[in-house]
Amino acid sequence: MNVAFARAELPSVSGWNAFLAEWLAGLFVAAPTKETVESYRQELGVSFFEVLAKENGCAAGAELMRSALSVEASSAAIARALGVAFTQLFDGVGGHRTVSLYESAYVGVSGRLFQAPCDEMDKLLRRSDVSSHASFREPSDHLSIELALLARFIHHDASSRSQIDLLDNHLLVWVPRFAEQCRKRDRTGFYAGASQVLMAFLVAQRASFQLKQPAKPITGITSCPID
Repeated sequence: MNVAFARAELPSVSGWNAFLAEWLAGLFVAAPTKETVESYRQELGVSFFEVLAKENGCAAGAELMRSALSVEASSAAIARALGVAFTQLFDGVGGHRTVSLYESAYVGVSGRLFQAPCDEMDKLLRRSDVSSHASFREPSDHLSIELALLARFIHHDASSRSQIDLLDNHLLVWVPRFAEQCRKRDRTGFYAGASQVLMAFLVAQRASFQLKQPAKPITGITSCPID
């Protein structure tokens, strides 16, 4: 579900947050393809990371991602390395170094999947009249599904209450621990950086409801795992 940067597009001031949420959601669906890595390394992708680095709190994370993409290797080799990293970090093969992508793993004492957060997200998705893509068969408390729902709320001008509830009762409850684990366990820097950008974005999005100030637009083409 990673979509390469194929053209320049400048979202409206009110819409840039949705683009960024969708882009972040796509990062944690699957490792980037060779084509995506190649597009990140070309002019449009380089510009994207330059703009991203200027956003509040995103500089360090964006630089880590850009550095991982700028090593002296082919796009295919970088894509392979990021694929290995994704598998080791998120697919359960890394043993104690695995970083769970599911809210249930961070909430409660058991650390098991399909717990209360999953049930709550199921209900929230039904109330919002959305569902996961048929090809994305993951529990509904997967990080990318929660981010995709946030993007949908923003894009369709859902009430601030809907966004605040999703942030306060789900994403901001567990993503800080997720990001810390990525920082410690990702050896490429790409996912450590992505998780830092993610945290900065969520904090800024939550603060925007208090400050009443829109964020700046950003360039990006993204993929969303919900319909």
